[in-house]
Amino acid sequence: MHRSAHRHLVSTLACLCVTTSLLTACSNEDTDTDTAGRTASSSPSASKSPSKSASKGSDGEVNRDDVNGDGHADVVVNGWYRAKDKAEWQRNRFVALAAPGGTEPGAAFRLPERLPELDPRISSGPIGHDQSTQYTGDLDGDGHADVVTGDMVPDSEGEFTSEQRIVWGGSDGLGGATELPADDERAAATGDFDGDGALDLMTLAAPSFSESADGPQPATVLYGPFERDGAKPRTTSTLDVGHGGWASVVSTFVGDFDGDGRDDLVTKARYDEEDARLEDGLPEGVTDSTFYRGTAKGLKSAGSVPGISNGATPVAVGDFDGDGKQDIFGEWPDDERAAVVYGDSKGPGRGEARSGDLGELKVALAVAVGDVNGDGHDDAAIQSLGGDDRRVGQVVVLLGGEGGLSADRTVTLDRYAIGLGGSPASSGDRDHFGWDLYLADLDTDGRDELLIGTFGFNKPRKDAGYWILRGTQDGPSKTDRRFVKTKDFGSG
Repeated sequence: MHRSAHRHLVSTLACLCVTTSLLTACSNEDTDTDTAGRTASSSPSASKSPSKSASKGSDGEVNRDDVNGDGHADVVVNGWYRAKDKAEWQRNRFVALAAPGGTEPGAAFRLPERLPELDPRISSGPIGHDQSTQYTGDLDGDGHADVVTGDMVPDSEGEFTSEQRIVWGGSDGLGGATELPADDERAAATGDFDGDGALDLMTLAAPSFSESADGPQPATVLYGPFERDGAKPRTTSTLDVGHGGWASVVSTFVGDFDGDGRDDLVTKARYDEEDARLEDGLPEGVTDSTFYRGTAKGLKSAGSVPGISNGATPVAVGDFDGDGKQDIFGEWPDDERAAVVYGDSKGPGRGEARSGDLGELKVALAVAVGDVNGDGHDDAAIQSLGGDDRRVGQVVVLLGGEGGLSADRTVTLDRYAIGLGGSPASSGDRDHFGWDLYLADLDTDGRDELLIGTFGFNKPRKDAGYWILRGTQDGPSKTDRRFVKTKDFGSG
């Protein structure tokens, strides 16, 4: 099944627009540990020798997530923590490896990188100003998924610039890193856009948000397989997703929306309400959301996206109804409703009309897609603003099915649902339960585990980390779980 990476909603626009302001209003916390939680009996992953023919698996899927090449998808986590004896926040970006019995935190691959510098005045955590990105996929065709990382880092004069690299996967660890050329735009997605079995990397130029903008906003596809020396792609192609300056694309979503075996692209643009050019309406053919179909010759514009154009804001991609076509999970920001635009051979949103309305559900910080109950339909986990006390983080898991996502099939989680105590010490105290979310089959049993990132309440301060809830036929388990400190991944 074509799987979709998780997204941090706070960085959808931030990853395209450089900012030098790092102050934020989040609370100052780490997290609770579980003395009664599950202790997994993990065993080391098996490994395979690299093979050029291993780029495409036995199920016909290109290798998007298996970093160590053992046949099981892994997950890249961008974790933050603060040591108790230090004031600074630190990052641990790592690959949690799937293994029978469960992932071994100490065996995780830590990604070598230059860490972004955080303003020392920040005591609230990284939420809201971390502009880093990470995308996975076997870009060099050696049978191991690679990790494309991007960071905004300060130079000697305090100006922030983009640094990107490909960290190469391997059976015994990460095989070094190659810097992407400085003139490459920021990476936006990986996908097999021409259907040749080799994964490609797409970059996107930053939007201008200017009335005087009359130039293109290029999206460039760097076609794989890549050469490690200089991260050189096989070839490239560029298209203007900004419609000659009329559309400022702020987010992109990749998936096989028409089910033809090639990845497609959906863009979402933002308009300035003060733009005088809009008084007479948009030119013919210009829309705030466009579907670009993957073809043997690359991406081709195929019109607007019903349900997304002048509609919901897309936040994630997954095959929620199990028909082999990717769907788009979105929300209506103004009235806190979630909805799904379903894939179709004619393009997303162009098939059988379905309401897709999931009721009142405000997506807050993070969303992840995967199959938590192993039924062959993707599910969606979101951090949602809800409950009686919004200082207590809440994660809602919507289970997929033959008809797609449904408000009738949900599992709601917070710290109390999994047996944790604690309460806010003040009106500004939050636990940010679910600020970071991932779905991945880390114990290789066919059901995805739910990783829930949390910092905990201020008092008493606890270690930042991830709750790992085992996947079951009914959804994520509230009792079969364990807690791992962020700093412990890759420490073995």
